[in-house]
Amino acid sequence: MSSSNVEIIPVQDQQGRERFVRFAWHVYRDDPLWVPPLIRSQLHTLDPQRGSFFRYGEAALFMARRDGRDVGRIAGWINHRANEFLGEKAAGFGFFETFNDYEIAQALLDAVCEWARGRGMETIRGPFYFSMDDSPGVLIEGFDRPPVLLCGHSPPYYADLLERYGMTKYRDAYAHWIDLSAFKGDVTNLPPKILRVAEAVRHRTGVQIRAMRMENWNAEVKRAMYLFNEAMGYMRNHVPMDEQEFIRFTEELRQVVDPDLVFFAEVDGRPVGFSATIPDVNQALKAANGRLFPLGWLRLWWRMRHIDVASLKLLAVLEEYRSRGLDSLLYLETARVLLRKGYAWLDMSLTAEHNVMINRIIKNVGGQRYKVYRTYYMPLLP
Repeated sequence: MSSSNVEIIPVQDQQGRERFVRFAWHVYRDDPLWVPPLIRSQLHTLDPQRGSFFRYGEAALFMARRDGRDVGRIAGWINHRANEFLGEKAAGFGFFETFNDYEIAQALLDAVCEWARGRGMETIRGPFYFSMDDSPGVLIEGFDRPPVLLCGHSPPYYADLLERYGMTKYRDAYAHWIDLSAFKGDVTNLPPKILRVAEAVRHRTGVQIRAMRMENWNAEVKRAMYLFNEAMGYMRNHVPMDEQEFIRFTEELRQVVDPDLVFFAEVDGRPVGFSATIPDVNQALKAANGRLFPLGWLRLWWRMRHIDVASLKLLAVLEEYRSRGLDSLLYLETARVLLRKGYAWLDMSLTAEHNVMINRIIKNVGGQRYKVYRTYYMPLLP
């Protein structure tokens, strides 16, 4: 495939996938905020023989070349399980990286749209990785700070390229932050409403909050998966994660989880809520520059000792407790540990723009929006 003097080459083997992954270093060479991904991890994700996505989906990778030089990349994918669950024919695109050149972007987007259309898809959304919850969107606001764990980073011109191609906003997602120094090391300095609601729900429901038990990792992961799937069912286009998918996701975080920052809320021994706050390992991954060998592990270990940012990644509360203030209690217990451990600030990401309740709660605890990520969609006309 080609568009003018841009040649589109399908990626079909391990060598091609390595070129595909490494291309990002060309785009972000002079960007001090970019956090390089772990090369080995991305190669595993993209390998049809090893990546968990390929149990229920298919994907195609494309490189763009001009004058013998790599100038862009993109992936198209179809999640057949999600399409069956949602009753739609939708494709996704992601791993989109290129220079500020519309001709290149057009050729890449033409390639994934043609691929998806050839498989009977009626719409395409993105950018995501291989799910709508995985590093979604291009950055619209917040180019002055590095991304935290599980959030992306992109040049300002990506939105312009996608919109020029004819793509329309699908939805925005927000990242918020709280300057923990404002609480002066004491949770009693949190907003009075949060303290009042948290204590009220504790006494009214008899809920017990406990930290994660690492020695019971597998059982705890199953509890978290149950709560996540049950609590997120009301979200638009949410597809429940299956056990293997959730285990893969949590295994990747296992080495960096601080069990003191993962909480379960239980009533009479029944799990009714869950929150997970993760040290922002991106601060350490930046030093590794995509490799753990031979010196990456050492750099990672050294930086892990000095992480001063944590990221609240998951907060799930069963519907019957959602309006009772249980989320405020989970925030309170999280803040208590963060202050005790000396963290400088807390990131809360990502929250969908239409999740009005969560965004209001974040504002009530003092959160300020500092990044906006946007995803796009486009009908695939015959």
